Amino acid sequence: MKKYKIILLITIIGMFFTLGCTDLEENVLDEQLGADLVNNPDNIESLINPPYGSLRRTIEWYDYWALQEVTTDEVIIPTRGTDWYDNGAWMELHLHTWTSDHIRLKNVWDALNQGVSRANTAIYYIAQFEQTSTSEQYIYEARFLKAYFMYLINDLFGQVPFREADDLDFSVSPEVLDQKAAADWIIDEVKAVLPNLKTKAEVGSERVTQEAAKALLAKLYLNYEVYGGETKWTEAIDYCNQLINSGTFTVADDYWSMFQKDVAEHPEFIFRIPMDDNVDMGSGSVWVNFTLHYSQLFGNYTSTWNGPSTTSTFFNTWDKEADARYYDDRIKSETGFNQGFLVGQQYGVDGTALKQRNGDPLIFVPEINLASSPENSGVRVIKFAPNPDTERQFSSPNDVPIMRISDIYLIRAEAYLRSGDETKALEDINYIRSKRSAEGSTLPALTSLTLDDVLNERGYELYWEGLRRQDLVRFGKFTESYQEKPATDATKALFPLPTSALDVNENLVQNPGY
Repeated sequence: MKKYKIILLITIIGMFFTLGCTDLEENVLDEQLGADLVNNPDNIESLINPPYGSLRRTIEWYDYWALQEVTTDEVIIPTRGTDWYDNGAWMELHLHTWTSDHIRLKNVWDALNQGVSRANTAIYYIAQFEQTSTSEQYIYEARFLKAYFMYLINDLFGQVPFREADDLDFSVSPEVLDQKAAADWIIDEVKAVLPNLKTKAEVGSERVTQEAAKALLAKLYLNYEVYGGETKWTEAIDYCNQLINSGTFTVADDYWSMFQKDVAEHPEFIFRIPMDDNVDMGSGSVWVNFTLHYSQLFGNYTSTWNGPSTTSTFFNTWDKEADARYYDDRIKSETGFNQGFLVGQQYGVDGTALKQRNGDPLIFVPEINLASSPENSGVRVIKFAPNPDTERQFSSPNDVPIMRISDIYLIRAEAYLRSGDETKALEDINYIRSKRSAEGSTLPALTSLTLDDVLNERGYELYWEGLRRQDLVRFGKFTESYQEKPATDATKALFPLPTSALDVNENLVQNPGY
C-alpha cells in the first residue's frame, strides 16, 4: 500500500492556513523555511500529500467516527466500573447531552478544518509552479479534497468557514457558508473538477478519481433535503447510474473479502484510505483492540480495552441465521473470535473458554447499563480483520473504504423509493441481498419496501463504517430513543460549534438549541 508521506514542513504551513478559523493565536510563518519548500517543483508531492493525509482523521474511532457512530444505535460505550468513564464523554455522546466544549467536537472541527487548510495550501502553492499535466492534476485533486472536508463539516455542524485558496489575509476572519450555501458550493466545485480527474483504472481507489467525485455528488444529492430544504432524487439516481453502469465496480459475492488484512484494491472500492501496520499510525486506527475484552488476547496483541459495543436496538433487527454480514469465522483459528457480532461465550485461540477478570465466564450479552455495566455487557463488533503477527498492534493493516459500490446501490434504491418507484428500489435492495446469504442459507428477497426497510438494509451493509448518524438524520430517526437513550430534541441533528471556534471567528453563529 502506498503511504502518504506527511512532511513536517507542510504540516506547519497547513496549520498556518488553519489559524484564521480555529486557533487562538496567529504565528508568523518562517518565510525562508516556506520559500525553500514551496518554490521548488521537486516538492510537489509534499504539497499534495498532506490533504490526503488528513483523510486519516476521518476514520479515527475516537473522533470523527465517534461522532457518526457513538451518537447512534450502532455503537454504545458503557462505563464498566472505572473503565471507560472518561469524564462522561462517551455517555454524553450516546445521550445527546454534549455541549460546545466537548473534546470530541473540538478535535473533529479542528481536524476537518485543517484538512481544508492543507488543501488550500496545495492549491495555492502548486499553482505557483510552471504548470504540467501532473501539477494540474494535483490541483484538481486538492480542490476535490477541500470540497470533501467541507462536506463533512457541513454535515456535522451545518455551517462552514470558507476561504479561497489565494486569500492570504488572515487578519480577516473567513466568511461562513450556511448549510445550503455550503452544499451548493461543494456540488458546483465537485462538478467543476470531475471531468479533469483521472479514473480508478488509471490511478486506483486511493487517489481522487472521477468515480469518487460522482459518488460524492450522489451522497450530496441524497442528503440535499437535509442540507438545502428540497429534494434532488433524480440527480442522486443519475450519478448512481453512471457508477453502476460504468462496469468498473462489482458488488462482492464474498462480503467479508473487503475487510480482511492487507486488502488494497477491491472491486467494491470507489475511494479508500490506505493504512499499514508496517508503520506506527496511532491507536485511532485500531478496529480490534478497542472492542475486545481484556482477556481476548491473540498473536502479538497484548492490549485490548473492552470498550465499544452495539446496542440491543440495532442487534435485534438482524436475521442472525441467513445474513452473511452478521457472522464470519474465517479468522477464528488465528484469533479465537469471529468477524461480525460477538455474542455469548468467548473463547481463546486454543478453544479455552475465556473469563472476566473476576473469574466469571466471559459471555457477551446485549444487556447494558450505560452508567454502570459489568465487563461482559454489550455485543461486540469486529468489522476489520487484524494481523495476528503484526509488530505494531496499534496500527491497522486494513485499507478503509469510505465510498463503495454497495452504498451506491443503496443510495439509488432510497432515491427511487422516495421518488415513488418501489419496483426499481426493490430491484436494487434485493440485488444487494442476493449477494449476502450466509453459507447454507438464503437471505430472502423482500416483496415490498418501506423506508424503514431501506434504513435497515443500510445498517446491515454499512454498519460501523462511519455513516449511521448521517443516515438516521436523513430518515428523521436520529433523535428517537434506543437502548439507554431517551428521545432528544430535534436540534441535536446538528452538533454545536466548538467554543474555541466561536472565540476566533465572529462570523460563526452558534447552532439553535445550544
